[in-house]
Amino acid sequence: MKKKESTLYYFYSVGCAFCKQVEPVVDKLNSNSYNIIKLDLSDKNNELLKKEIQEKFNIKCGTPLLVDSKTGNSICGWRGKEMIQKWADGEEILKPPTPKSPPPPLPQNWDDEKLVDEWKQSYGKWKDENTHIPNLQPVDAVMGRLKEQWEVGKKQENLNIRVTSIEQKLDRLMNHLGVK
Repeated sequence: MKKKESTLYYFYSVGCAFCKQVEPVVDKLNSNSYNIIKLDLSDKNNELLKKEIQEKFNIKCGTPLLVDSKTGNSICGWRGKEMIQKWADGEEILKPPTPKSPPPPLPQNWDDEKLVDEWKQSYGKWKDENTHIPNLQPVDAVMGRLKEQWEVGKKQENLNIRVTSIEQKLDRLMNHLGVK
């Protein structure tokens, strides 16, 4: 890059897992004569600049966001080292495909077979409407993963109830024994 003020910005936030993947790539590019300005969003001025650029180019993204503030060419999230290199070299980065509508809401109770069946049908229709998106998981794979998470949550809830009960019993025993 020439010795002019850079228009390449990298917006990040502390604690962002994808930012931790982007950071070393940006650092390496900067050590190879690129000038990507790193902007921490904990600074209000950086947050305002990001908002201004996003409004100007109609970009919707959290962090990490790599953007050329002159052209609006941007990368939202982690899309690989090669993609960041192409972006830094000025190559236009195509936006990933987006769904035509949001996915159906999850059932509130995975034990209710009727709700689960309705969700399966809704997800199947949603998946069929969004064939332009690569790697959408089949309904059974998604359902298996979500149901597993539901079960873990229920076990945790049951454990919390048991711990509370044990704590109450210990408090009563300690009071009975006169222990403070």
